Amino acid sequence: MTHSIIPPSSAGIWGKPDGCTGWVLMNQMYPETESSIEALEGEASHEIGAILIDQSARAVNGRYWKQFDGKPDANGTVFTEEMFDGAVIYADDVAEVMRDRAVFGGKHLNVEQRITAPSIHEMSHGTPDCWLYDKSKGELFIWDYKFGFEVVEAFENWQLINYVSGILDQLGIHGGKDPYITVRFRIIQPRAFHRDGVIREWVVSAADLRAYFNILHTNAHIALGADAEFHTGSHCKHCPGRHACEPSLRLGMRLYEMTSKPTPVELSPQGLGVQLSIVKRARKHLESLESGFDEQVKGLIRKGLNVPGWMGEDGVGHPKWNKPVEEVIVMGDMMQIDLRKPESAITPIQAGKLGIDEAVITAYSTKPRTGLKIVPDNGNRAREVFSK
Repeated sequence: MTHSIIPPSSAGIWGKPDGCTGWVLMNQMYPETESSIEALEGEASHEIGAILIDQSARAVNGRYWKQFDGKPDANGTVFTEEMFDGAVIYADDVAEVMRDRAVFGGKHLNVEQRITAPSIHEMSHGTPDCWLYDKSKGELFIWDYKFGFEVVEAFENWQLINYVSGILDQLGIHGGKDPYITVRFRIIQPRAFHRDGVIREWVVSAADLRAYFNILHTNAHIALGADAEFHTGSHCKHCPGRHACEPSLRLGMRLYEMTSKPTPVELSPQGLGVQLSIVKRARKHLESLESGFDEQVKGLIRKGLNVPGWMGEDGVGHPKWNKPVEEVIVMGDMMQIDLRKPESAITPIQAGKLGIDEAVITAYSTKPRTGLKIVPDNGNRAREVFSK
């Protein structure tokens, strides 16, 4: 399935009033060719969630980890208990609404189904995690399950707004029906700290969303025209072309120079607050540039080209047990992390801290590869670069 040129998943970058419509061009020029470990883990947890929701819709009992234990998802990523635990929170929330509204399938319940949004742009399409329409009460629920740690807000979530436009088109809801339709945006994010908790909701009428649809429509057409503009901001972190964006590069240098200047020893509370804001903004922007250059260097190294001062090496993650939990626990009582959960065990790192023989830990565990990473080359090429 082809990717959308105007993807709802990035509507928070190109679609909002102060967004970067130039992002669409950058995404076409520098498409991401591989998924990060975090993205793959998120997809695996989403797959668990979809399976659990389907089981709820078919009245299949149970939320059993064993049905996923040791198995891979469609991309080959092995399921973990953390993925399962997060997916259960998401699936249970959907199941509760299904039972409350007596909607268990049909055209009014969709899980991981592609949606087009012609009112935004004819080339705008994507796959919302889940949505449910209660026709009797005129309420549309849409869920976005995030397995990552970066906080995502429900309020004015442009990705979901883009999806809702397509859903309303699909349901044939326009104009006069809007004031009678309530939309409930629900974000499920079990691993990110938020003062409002793991499940967050924004409730708004479909009529009030039309202004947002108009902004998305306008920006989508600007993005594919000659008037697209580049604007720097927090979204630069997720732009695949940040390493080649002139405004981003210029801002990065200005912020670097600004934070490099000496500041007075004594600062007023107001001055201290301003300086801290400047430094934090500079750090975030420079980190986004760093990650962009990092990916560019990886691409060159994969092609067999030399990048002076840098080299690639295989990254490895934290060691994980490669034997069944039952065999690990047999090594000793202290290998069991919780006596109330006989199926669980401490990690290899924790075992090392407890004094377990390192040779035993090595024999029972492996360090998963995390992909190519860039490290300084301390050889001649590095010395040549930094001596100039």
